[in-house]
Amino acid sequence: MAGIKLHAAIDVLIKGNRVHNTGRGLWMDWMAQGTRITGNLLYDNSTEDLFVEVDHGPFVVDNNLLLSVISLNDMSEGGAYVHNLMAGKILSRPEPSRATPYHHAHSTAVAGLSATRGGDDRFYNNILIGGGADLAAAAQDPKSKRATGFGLWVYDARELPLQTGGNVYLSGARPYAEESGALVLSNVDPKLRVEERNGGVYLHLTLPPEVRNAETKLVTTVLLGKAMVPQLAYENADGTPVVIDYDYFGKKRAGGRPTPGPFEQPGPAALKVW
Repeated sequence: MAGIKLHAAIDVLIKGNRVHNTGRGLWMDWMAQGTRITGNLLYDNSTEDLFVEVDHGPFVVDNNLLLSVISLNDMSEGGAYVHNLMAGKILSRPEPSRATPYHHAHSTAVAGLSATRGGDDRFYNNILIGGGADLAAAAQDPKSKRATGFGLWVYDARELPLQTGGNVYLSGARPYAEESGALVLSNVDPKLRVEERNGGVYLHLTLPPEVRNAETKLVTTVLLGKAMVPQLAYENADGTPVVIDYDYFGKKRAGGRPTPGPFEQPGPAALKVW
């Protein structure tokens, strides 16, 4: 069904996995709350890298490489997406016909049921890559309210607003309509390529110097606020505050203006990511 598929991934940590050549990469189905998905490498998955299905948050997805044709299939709300590299499309859709559980903090006890209106996500300090300026527009289905394309514009019609900041859009990816301070470099092709060599995986990525101008900030529990449906904060499984201050490799991030994407101050050479 997926490389990793879980129901009720309450306070679960999914870290440091390489998931490739599957259908779905990661599938968080119902009641992903307090979940953190961090430092994972996903590529060449035929359906999508990450599917979050009828979850209400809070959950955190940070410092991941989501490099397949579809990076994120979001049929949820209340997610925080931070410092990811998203090279594929995003699919956004509500699910008003199913009411699914949410929980008390760090507990399996059900606090209530809610349909999924969509939105109420946080996107901070991500790099989103499009398919070229002429491929930026993509499909919208008025009946299902499904929208698919490169960038956060797919959330423009969602009932619940996004929180955004410090995101970089390359090669035709487009920002959220209400997003301020987005760095849009539509004509920049980062020439992303994944190479498997000598038992390792290398990422070829050419980022322009303008990426340093992104209006990033350190992402913390305070910045993220509370997920709307459960009215709970984004925090660690032990109840301590979340601070996204390390990168994909475990390198300490700059406190004031961290580098967007999963790598803090990457060099120009190919990066060995596995």
